[in-house]
Amino acid sequence: MTLGQFAVAVGASPRWVLNALSRLKVRRVYSEPLARRLALVRFLGEGTGMPLSDAWSTAEGILTNTEPTGTWKRESPGGVTLTVELPRFFTNYGANLALAINKYGERLRGRRNRKRKSAVQRAKEYGVDVTLIDSALRRTPEERLRGVSENMRFLAEWRKAMQKAEP
Repeated sequence: MTLGQFAVAVGASPRWVLNALSRLKVRRVYSEPLARRLALVRFLGEGTGMPLSDAWSTAEGILTNTEPTGTWKRESPGGVTLTVELPRFFTNYGANLALAINKYGERLRGRRNRKRKSAVQRAKEYGVDVTLIDSALRRTPEERLRGVSENMRFLAEWRKAMQKAEP
């Protein structure tokens, strides 16, 4: 996964991803599990204003201790409840990941490798009648040489006949 794909999967800009990974002191290996966790970190940070390091540890707890189809809740002493519906999060994350993989995949350098047709196929499409060429290629080299010598003998006899017919 490239940085661009990783950033799309997380739902952030590449600059945010690089800054977050540097701040968290996480090695830059762009993998799907890291993208999932960082997407949840971003979700928690934007939704609650939670600091990045707190969101990082909270995201780890959510992803390891909660069922993917469940809901994670945390109550503060002041009576505020933080609820994360994981099916909704995973749906959004899955859509971003699919977009990252399918639309922002690595592009190969150079021209696209087109499958070239054979010369015979291209000649047929151009309108050349290749039946004589095919029949000649089916014969052995000896048969072809014999045919060429017969044609040369015929032409020589024809030239002699034409010279005699001239006054």
